[in-house]
Amino acid sequence: MSTLKPAGSDVPRPLSKLQLAAPIAGWATVLEEVPDPAFSQRMVGDGIAVDPTSAELRSPCDGVVLTVHASRHACTLRTLTGAEILLHVGIDTVGLRGEGFTVHVREGQNVRTGEPLISFDMDLLARKARSLMTVMVVANGDAYTVTHRVQDRAVAMGEPLLEVSGGELLPAPSETGTETAECQVRLLIPHGLHARPAAAFVRHARPYPGSVHVELKGRSVNGKSVVALMGLGAHHGDMLTISVRGERAGQIVQELAEQVTLGLGDTLRPIAEPTPTPEEKQQEEVTTSQPFAPGTAVMLKGTLAAPGLAVGQAVRVHEDEPELSQQGRGVQEEEQRLTEALAGVRRDIEAMLQTEGAGRAARTEIFQAHLALLDDPEFTGAAGQGIAVGQSAEWAWKAAIEKHVQVLHSLSDPLLKERMGDLRDIGRRVIAFLTGQGGTRVPANLPPDAILVANELLPSDLAAVPPGRLAALCTARGGPTSHVAILAAGMGIPAVVALGDTVLRVPTGASLIVNGDRGELHVHPPEAAREATLGTLRARASRRKTDLATAHEECHTADGVRIEVFANLGRPGDAAAAAAQGAEGCGLLRSEFLFLERLTAPTEDEQAAQYQELADALPNRPLIIRTLDVGGDKPLAYLPLPVEENPVLGLRGVRVSLRYPELLRTQVRAILRVKPLGVCRILVPMITSAHELQAVRTVVEAERQELGITTPVLVGAMIEVPVAAVLSDRLAAHADFLSIGTNDLTQYALAMDRGNAYLAPQLDSLHPGVLRLVAQTVEGARKHGRPVAVCGGIASDPQAAPLLIGLGVTELSATPAVIPGLKAFIRTLTLPQCQEAARKALELANGDEVRALVTSTWQAQ
Repeated sequence: MSTLKPAGSDVPRPLSKLQLAAPIAGWATVLEEVPDPAFSQRMVGDGIAVDPTSAELRSPCDGVVLTVHASRHACTLRTLTGAEILLHVGIDTVGLRGEGFTVHVREGQNVRTGEPLISFDMDLLARKARSLMTVMVVANGDAYTVTHRVQDRAVAMGEPLLEVSGGELLPAPSETGTETAECQVRLLIPHGLHARPAAAFVRHARPYPGSVHVELKGRSVNGKSVVALMGLGAHHGDMLTISVRGERAGQIVQELAEQVTLGLGDTLRPIAEPTPTPEEKQQEEVTTSQPFAPGTAVMLKGTLAAPGLAVGQAVRVHEDEPELSQQGRGVQEEEQRLTEALAGVRRDIEAMLQTEGAGRAARTEIFQAHLALLDDPEFTGAAGQGIAVGQSAEWAWKAAIEKHVQVLHSLSDPLLKERMGDLRDIGRRVIAFLTGQGGTRVPANLPPDAILVANELLPSDLAAVPPGRLAALCTARGGPTSHVAILAAGMGIPAVVALGDTVLRVPTGASLIVNGDRGELHVHPPEAAREATLGTLRARASRRKTDLATAHEECHTADGVRIEVFANLGRPGDAAAAAAQGAEGCGLLRSEFLFLERLTAPTEDEQAAQYQELADALPNRPLIIRTLDVGGDKPLAYLPLPVEENPVLGLRGVRVSLRYPELLRTQVRAILRVKPLGVCRILVPMITSAHELQAVRTVVEAERQELGITTPVLVGAMIEVPVAAVLSDRLAAHADFLSIGTNDLTQYALAMDRGNAYLAPQLDSLHPGVLRLVAQTVEGARKHGRPVAVCGGIASDPQAAPLLIGLGVTELSATPAVIPGLKAFIRTLTLPQCQEAARKALELANGDEVRALVTSTWQAQ
């Protein structure tokens, strides 16, 4: 049992001392015991916690009430010495919205030590709150320091608990620039700007030397003060204005706005939009159609679809629907018109397939799929039925397309929903041929730095753009796996989608910066920002040219450790491009491209031909083929998978293969037929036990003997669920290699669905918990001498490379475009340096801290 203890030896010379009494009776303990990172990590400030045995919070000192939170669970006092003391009852009690609390004071009221502040229903809080732990912290700790505290014993209300010294006040930060910037952002945190998100905002704002303010409804407060932000009273749905003054103001305000958009560590809740009245709808249409004023900088946040930076001018793509006649001119004539239209569109697509240019492989596969859609009996049959009852060819064709668009729209799988663009594209092209209206929507005379801005772009829109004319694209709708996004990535141009209707206010000719790496669109950016971005583009181009010159060499760290850098591939056309970027093989072939979007399963010959094409494009380099990874979230028309409430935790991956062994046997035989023998390796997804892996290996060995192949076939296990990492030593006893899929591993470890748009921004594969699972996997594999690869998203992130290498990963399988730069960066690293950084990263609290560690360690890279 302790009494007053020093909180630290390195304390500023005190100007005054303040004794704070226990505001509540209970067990005093350190902040690290509080189940909330805002307090346990001292983001709000230093202090003490009390697990209460009484139900009344009293003033710990003489002072004035600065704020009382709207949910009545917290208040802040300013002492006579100027220290700001935050008192917070319970954890996650903000969600009770005042239920169970009674406030006895008001803002601005003077209070004496021991006066009642808040009383509460302890039984109710015990049932509904995460914890009753009550916290007392010094919120303006930059000027005041906790020098002594009572801890690890029971305390009575009113007895001395903390001693606070007023340290030498630091001089106000000097603003080294006069640049100003502001940005509006909607607050979607369910319980508003309470202690935890306010502390998170301050943590991002305080390191900046300039000033940061947050305004709501005409009231502006210091954005570096937790108390001030809590006192702002910001609720869910409020529009905050963040303003920054000083050097790099534009960059800082965007970073802070992004943090608010991501939830500042809290969950997000979208605003339920009420159905507008006709008058409101008319006003809304006027507002959203009004162009952004020239000279006013605006930043819009969307979804990354293709990475990269671009500076250019906006070219609006307007969607004009042609007038259609419903009544036909006779069944025979309308059938002939539709036949000719389908043939004409087919000729156009076939001609498009012959054109050269960037992204040709992706363009070829996408438009071959469009050719198949033209012949799909579902469309032609439905259109024929419409014509038979007297409809025109264009009316019947549009009805057939829209029927299937609605079917895709109703599906839960985002990948299939994004195929709606392909149907609309085919529908629009055929109708344009029939009516002679609405040909290409993209202007013929594009400026060389054109950035397309549209509600939605279709694959044919991009295919019609002359090479070298397009700098980027931005859309109000669409998703990151749409065919337009794939085309953009293949063409090497950045793309940001899902920007919302606000992007339609961008006028033609507006100056734009597109940051595809961050999913941002900057409208009318300051000239300094344009020049800085152009400088970054020049530097990137120069560095990329240098990196490409050595990309085909083997990759070693500066002290000679061999690190293999492979490519993740999704289709045969990607292989040649990956090899050109320096890929030393394919670390993950997503074989689903063969199985999805068709009515029958691919035959053994079909699969073997596609795998052989990939092997030929990567001569004598490893080709690691993942067996079919589908399930309830990626249904197959020819496979009767059950409908599941939670398909991510259901029948998928290896579970499907073992349930339908003929499907697995066919795929294994196709892989074994690839020449040269042994170049292909088999990777099994969603492994959770050695039994599953043994069952697949039994199939592989049986088919190998049946084909008379004597060359061994390497079989690996994909580590995607936490239990596989924990049992990696047992899996490694039966696997030839392990490959970590960090995308799924992260979602399972953090219990966040990566398909959930509101949780996805919080998924961070550099979370120390995920890195610990990587470390555990490597340790388990090392017991059996097995290599470990990472084929998930962080393998493409240069910030992750030193940590993964330091943890013992020897192979990274990345997006082809990043391979030259990734190899160049790895060559600057040393193994001891990586190991030390990885050791430190495992002890940190979150992904942000891990990234800050990497940035500070390799600042010059």
